[in-house]
Amino acid sequence: MRAPLSAVALAATALAFPAVAVAEVKVQAVDGTNVWSQTEVRIKVGETVTWSFAGTATPHNVQGKTPAAWDTFKSEVAVAGPDRSFTFQQPGTYRYICFLHESTMFGDVFVSDETGAPPPPPPPPPLSEQPFANDTPPLTSVEVRDTVVPTLDRVKATRVDRGVRVRFRLSEAGKVTVKLTRGKRVVRTRTVEVAKGTGSLSLRGLKAGSYRVQVSAKDLAGNAAKAASRARVTVRR
Repeated sequence: MRAPLSAVALAATALAFPAVAVAEVKVQAVDGTNVWSQTEVRIKVGETVTWSFAGTATPHNVQGKTPAAWDTFKSEVAVAGPDRSFTFQQPGTYRYICFLHESTMFGDVFVSDETGAPPPPPPPPPLSEQPFANDTPPLTSVEVRDTVVPTLDRVKATRVDRGVRVRFRLSEAGKVTVKLTRGKRVVRTRTVEVAKGTGSLSLRGLKAGSYRVQVSAKDLAGNAAKAASRARVTVRR
């Protein structure tokens, strides 16, 4: 009968045969400095990375940056939002960022194939991140919370069939709210999340009459546009 291995023998065996890498890696968003807990993650094809926002008090999200096909991966910008996971099925180098804090919250997932071959090297950093000899002092990266007020303009309200259509332009991604009032009574309110640029939304099912249209906007960091735009539209039967 074979004798059981001693503690010393077990320790020697563990050193001789390293533990197999875990199949899931967690990356945590960190407030204050606005960074990720890991900026380099090394996994194999078929393994999963999870980005966590637990305990954060600042809006964050995670989204793909490069390669191009990876930029479809993204989560909503939120405070202490839900975890977001992705299982990587192709070897390569995948850059991830936070939409609001890209200058400091970025990292790379290096995915090797089943044989352990290393992934292709990451893309070179943008030219703006490279220091130059004549910089005094050297370039540094300082995170400043977004306080830039968005611009809401080119607002136009028109009558459609039993409703109102509002067109607008917003200088950055955010949320636009349209409020309809008759006299002092609010009869309809609608808020939509929009991308940077021009957009429109419609409110239908209105009764005939004259409506006051008020349009306001905020960016994803909560900064409100300086002034709401107002107009009047008459809805007919």
